[in-house]
Amino acid sequence: MGRSEPAYGGSQLEVIAYSKTRRLWKMGLLLLVLVGMSCMGFSSAYSNGSVSSVCVSMLPGHDNAAQTTAPLYQVRVNSTSYRPGDSIMVMLEAVDSGTGFRGFMLQARRTANGAAVGSFSSANTSLFRLHDCFSGMNSTISHASDRNKTNFEATWVAPLTSSPGNIEFCATFVKNYSHFWTMVRSPIVTSASSVVSLSAQVTGFCVLTALAVIFSSVP
Repeated sequence: MGRSEPAYGGSQLEVIAYSKTRRLWKMGLLLLVLVGMSCMGFSSAYSNGSVSSVCVSMLPGHDNAAQTTAPLYQVRVNSTSYRPGDSIMVMLEAVDSGTGFRGFMLQARRTANGAAVGSFSSANTSLFRLHDCFSGMNSTISHASDRNKTNFEATWVAPLTSSPGNIEFCATFVKNYSHFWTMVRSPIVTSASSVVSLSAQVTGFCVLTALAVIFSSVP
């Protein structure tokens, strides 16, 4: 129902009081609309895993800074090395099984320059979204809903054509709006080509050393 106007001919004080009340009422309504829009935006960004705009920082866009304490979550992998085209299983999980997380973001990053490489997939089709970060198709995986979870498994596939070098899996875990951890890292996964290169260097050094010893013994 609308607010009633003051009767014509009312006192000047009544007119002033009505004007102030009407102005406060409009301000309150505007504030309510703005708060509602803000909450809708927060709910949408938080729950659906839309993170393509933060490919580099991996920050969830919350008002709070990331936690600096030891993370409540960890990133595990099922391999310590890989070759082009290999698949690696990546597990996101709580250190304590009773501590869930509502959101996550995961990338495989080159240790050399921090670029995301390879592509992700997962059997949990209703729990994730894929994103194209660093010009790589499906190079990032994130949550699709804010449903509480204590673990999540994804499959990472290495590029077929060339090896990006050593990598580490980096994740952001969101416990709630105020508590989240970024750049939680897995152990470094070594490129098999790097291992071969190092092995070749060691072999070459050993051969040269042996030849030097042989020639030094010749009169």
